[in-house]
Amino acid sequence: MEQKPKIKEQSLFTQRRFPCKACGANLIFCADVDALKCSYCGAINQIKPPPLPIRELDLKNALQQIDSKPWHIEEKRNFKCPSCAASFKVDDYIRSTRCPYCNTPIVTNADIFMPLAPKSLLPFDINQKEAKEIFKKWVGSLWLAPSSLKRIYDTDSTLKGIYLPYWTYDSKTHTQYMGRRGIVYYDRVTRRVYIDGREELVEDVVERIEWTPVSGEVYDDFDDVLIGATKTIPRKLADALEPWDLEHLVPFDPRYLSGFESETYQVALDEGFDYAKEVMRYQIQNHVRHDIGGDRQVIEDMRVYHRDSTFKYILLPIWTAHFEHSGKSYRFAINARNGKIVGERPYSKLKIFFLVLAVLAIVGAFFYFGSQDQVGTSTMPHIQVQPHGTIIHLRF
Repeated sequence: MEQKPKIKEQSLFTQRRFPCKACGANLIFCADVDALKCSYCGAINQIKPPPLPIRELDLKNALQQIDSKPWHIEEKRNFKCPSCAASFKVDDYIRSTRCPYCNTPIVTNADIFMPLAPKSLLPFDINQKEAKEIFKKWVGSLWLAPSSLKRIYDTDSTLKGIYLPYWTYDSKTHTQYMGRRGIVYYDRVTRRVYIDGREELVEDVVERIEWTPVSGEVYDDFDDVLIGATKTIPRKLADALEPWDLEHLVPFDPRYLSGFESETYQVALDEGFDYAKEVMRYQIQNHVRHDIGGDRQVIEDMRVYHRDSTFKYILLPIWTAHFEHSGKSYRFAINARNGKIVGERPYSKLKIFFLVLAVLAIVGAFFYFGSQDQVGTSTMPHIQVQPHGTIIHLRF
């Protein structure tokens, strides 16, 4: 029997927009004023979320609750625009978007289909115009980039503001290890060599390592290890957008999402913690190597134990776009808090072709003029002159 999606009790899937108190038009969040702003009359509508603390949640308890309630997500979900009444489908992980027909911002409570809902976010701090300028400078700095990239920052519709889901993890770790400590020392050795056909003895200095078995334990506390919970952009890009000013997180309020897309998580809580443990493990290895000491270290076994692990489910703002070049798709993203930009970049085959031609021309010219100088030098007559300047002999 097909499993139906489970929804939190006494919850209904709703779609909403935020009308202006002055004229009734749709409000969108404006990064310039950190509030909702009417695109028609310019009225500012402040957002005042309740002053709730940003709390860490117990990881073990959350995973147990999730396991006890299996969740099934629809592949597509029907949206109905509250302005033009048009119906359209979106992917199951979309929480907020715009109507494809009238551009009305729509915010939903799609988290009722998920075991967890975000408790905090960082609002947009960089507007679209500023993001376009950042992208323009980035493209200008790319060597051998195709000229077609200019169309990306010349078109407003290609640059999309979106809140992406992230997990943060805290954990206290206790690590037991076994390994070897290496102390470097040097020996002088004599060896026989043949120089110009004669056997000679030469002395060399050879590096050697004295290894000693070691074991021990280290303790590390981790705070806010950040793991992207999205599959919309590659993990490499999501990770490269750090750092984030997580100390400025505000309690979640759906009004911050108006005018932007936002997603629910696509990477499960336990899967995200597995990624976080790999990040922690890398730092623990560095601590273990330092604890082993010596000049060289070998870690033969390392057992990491986690306790008091907690997490937060947050939304972070980015500007992003993707573009096609030579049949391949490329994506870039901008941290909408500090303006950091990361991205995949194409190369222009035409520019590379002309660059190769230019290099070959320069190399060819170098060898040509070099050979001409040699020819000119070899055919120059040698003139011998007597003290009074009378020429007595010409020799070629």
